[in-house]
Amino acid sequence: MAAASIRIFDLHCDTLDSLSMYDVEPFSRSASNVREGDDLAHNSLQLSLERMAQAGSWCQCFAVWVPDDLSKTGLKPHEFYRKVASYFREQLEEHRPEVCQVLDGRKVEDAFSDGRVAAMLTVENASPLENGLSILDEMRSDGVKMITLTWNGQNCIGSGNDAREGLSSFGIKALKRMEELHIVADVSHLNDAGFSDVLSHATRPFVATHSNSRSVCAHPRNLTDYEFEAIRDRGGLVGINYCRSFIADRFNQGSGKDSGQPDVTFDELSYHIDHFLELGGEHIIALGSDFDGSTTPSWLSGAQDMPAFHALVARRFGEDIAEAMFFQNAASFFARNEED
Repeated sequence: MAAASIRIFDLHCDTLDSLSMYDVEPFSRSASNVREGDDLAHNSLQLSLERMAQAGSWCQCFAVWVPDDLSKTGLKPHEFYRKVASYFREQLEEHRPEVCQVLDGRKVEDAFSDGRVAAMLTVENASPLENGLSILDEMRSDGVKMITLTWNGQNCIGSGNDAREGLSSFGIKALKRMEELHIVADVSHLNDAGFSDVLSHATRPFVATHSNSRSVCAHPRNLTDYEFEAIRDRGGLVGINYCRSFIADRFNQGSGKDSGQPDVTFDELSYHIDHFLELGGEHIIALGSDFDGSTTPSWLSGAQDMPAFHALVARRFGEDIAEAMFFQNAASFFARNEED
């Protein structure tokens, strides 16, 4: 399959924060190569509109990541969300010929016909809801299609994998309101207790945008087989994460962790895909790159590497699985999500 003909639907990246907050901790550590004047179209990050368009027809979920600790930004969670969401709108306006926002999940491919990148706005960490559910209506108006309920710590909704509590009573109400607004709940980062609560209270399919298999790599950010099967049975999605720490256990052992370890191989990443396929995930697996928010393998370092990655997946698992994983599963899910 030629590079220009592949279709890509990526459920998660942190590019917006890296660009709009590049000179503020903690973003400056991960965006050290961002320079004043860089924007969504042209930059030295893992994702740019220019390189995405060159790789194929691309739909990208751009997350507003709200860190648990905002003390160095001087912003409250809802203020932080508004700042980054405003940057997203400015970039859409500035680069109209290159990108358009997807407000209806059934319209993803309309952007492709114009040769543009399709952009979905999402939120990572529901902490901006601390002032009440009304922020959800604002997010819906902004075109937010999905919210990761927590990051690693605890917020007003529940707890991430660094904490133990499940969903709060407010979190259960928020989940219900999100479903009413057709904003998809994302359980990546949520701990096991919170996952169980989502499973008990959700009435619509939910997703894990960037989580791998815990049976293959024992990181708590990854999904247990039970959790994957629950998402499968609800008709949700699971995005394969390219972060090395969620692919191979050796990056989570000892004090050095990443230091001195050999790079992750395609075989190691493919073990996660293969395991999810063994669990009946052929219509569930998708892409959840975590680009511009994590350390990825050298051979999967940005948009320019996606055609070669697609070729590897197609060679190992077949063209049908590659097309489903790279695009069709996510596109079908978000089209269904518009239905009552």
